[in-house]
Amino acid sequence: MRTGIRIVWKDERGVSAVLGAILIFLIVGAMWGTIQAYHVPNWNKDAEYEHLDGVCDDMVTFKSDVEDVAISGEPKSSSFHMGMRYPNRMFLTNPGTGVAGSLTSENVIINIEYTIDGLGNPTITTSYISNRVSYEVQGTVDSPKLVYEHGVIIRDYGSEYATKDEQSLASGDEIYIPILTGNLTSVSSMETETIEIKPMSQSYSRTKIQSANITLSTDYPEVWEDLLAGTSTDYTTIQVDTDEGEINIATRAVELISFPAGDTTADALYAGLLVLRTEPESVTYTSIDTNQVDYPRILDITIMSSGGDEMTNSTITATVKNVTAAYDIHADLSAFSNPAAFDPELYDMFPNVSPTPWVASAQNDVSWVITHPAYEAGIDIIASFWVINADNNMQFFTSRVFSRSQNKDNKENWYQ
Repeated sequence: MRTGIRIVWKDERGVSAVLGAILIFLIVGAMWGTIQAYHVPNWNKDAEYEHLDGVCDDMVTFKSDVEDVAISGEPKSSSFHMGMRYPNRMFLTNPGTGVAGSLTSENVIINIEYTIDGLGNPTITTSYISNRVSYEVQGTVDSPKLVYEHGVIIRDYGSEYATKDEQSLASGDEIYIPILTGNLTSVSSMETETIEIKPMSQSYSRTKIQSANITLSTDYPEVWEDLLAGTSTDYTTIQVDTDEGEINIATRAVELISFPAGDTTADALYAGLLVLRTEPESVTYTSIDTNQVDYPRILDITIMSSGGDEMTNSTITATVKNVTAAYDIHADLSAFSNPAAFDPELYDMFPNVSPTPWVASAQNDVSWVITHPAYEAGIDIIASFWVINADNNMQFFTSRVFSRSQNKDNKENWYQ
């Protein structure tokens, strides 16, 4: 009888051990479930926030790289850490391998209409298709879309927008508009993506401007309205049309406009800077002093025509010396146009071709390539040319009469 009682007692002790093991398992399971359900998502959110901070730094670097390339003319590579992978955690699972980021671009239109202070006050319109670059990540945190537009980084939360940047479009009486052309292929990735940024070619300056009006399209007019408040001056009026989504800049007494130019390809983004100097400067060019060795001069001007029997294409070549830059060479070739259809592009025209790099003290050959109506023999065209040495404020001016003639092959050409 006692033996039986001892056996029963031993069985009860075995049951207690099993119950203890089950209890421990339940406690561990509850802890694992709490960690998996609560802590792992929080840890992943912390990792996503840390990644977002890194991408914000990438966007700031991208903005700086665009400015550096536009100003220095040297190419750069800008990188984006597109996505992030969740850390591996022993015995714990993640909702996925991580989150991917997407990089996209949209067109923003920049129109500039300027009036030349000359015969008939002709108006010229030039347009650029620039890029608005956006980064977005589809994670678990409420992260904004980061947008680069017209030199400013904007945080787009969907219904609200904000920026920590200062605007750089207007600085006193000068306008600086970044141009970002080319194609950016949309990409979604967890890896690091590199964007090649190349400079646009040397800009050409247009002088003798009477006034200019610039319109920039924007998806964030309210942001720009705050940024540009109080930037209007005596020479410049800046307004934001929140209904149309446009930034409107009207300037007068423009000293010069510098245009970024050149061909772009699809393999990169190209950065340039549209500059309007709106404060007039009283620069008086002195007469040529031939006793100074560095006075600017035009040594020779020639013209050759082509384009079949009608010879409607002409190349004018000039040899210049002591001219400080290619944009300090000017030609009024508007008389080559049909007077009934005055072409303002041929007024105050800069050379199409010039040496690179430019050496002011050397003899440099520059060319203008123009298309004009077919003229019969006996027509006389007067063209004017002037060059400047900005270092000593000297200007050399000359005119040429080009007469339409007929050569021995009965083809029309020009001679001086």
